[in-house]
Amino acid sequence: MGEALSDALADSESFLMQVPIPTKEDGASCPRYHLVQQQVPCITFTPEDMLLKDNRHDMPLYYIGYIGSTLIERIQVDPRSALSIIPKRLLYFLGIPLSRLSTTTTTIYGFNAGSSHPVGKICLRCQIRDLKSVVMCYDIEADMYYNLLLAILDPC
Repeated sequence: MGEALSDALADSESFLMQVPIPTKEDGASCPRYHLVQQQVPCITFTPEDMLLKDNRHDMPLYYIGYIGSTLIERIQVDPRSALSIIPKRLLYFLGIPLSRLSTTTTTIYGFNAGSSHPVGKICLRCQIRDLKSVVMCYDIEADMYYNLLLAILDPC
């Protein structure tokens, strides 16, 4: 699943062209979006899809990637996120001094059920499989399960 999602994110236009559009006979009731003058359905799950033996179906999908040349586990990609977020503990792990952070007046709302002010921001070279990008990451002091939250559209 991780490999399929990585491929879809890397070449989303090609992926979307292969997704069949449900018809009314299929019982489709989700909204459709226009992309390249073509209707594309959203992904839905039936009640039968949710019948799993354990309750791990709502766990996020984590990637393993690199920041610079350092292997990083538990990278979460969130297309709904407006910012890429890196916890301070990961900066320490990477050996990046806080003096390399640029100042920011950004306030992050809706993160950890409130608002927070980043310590600073920094551009980092990130790689997940063949997908490479330089990403603006906002450093915060927070206890997060993942090591890096990557927004899809957040380049430097």
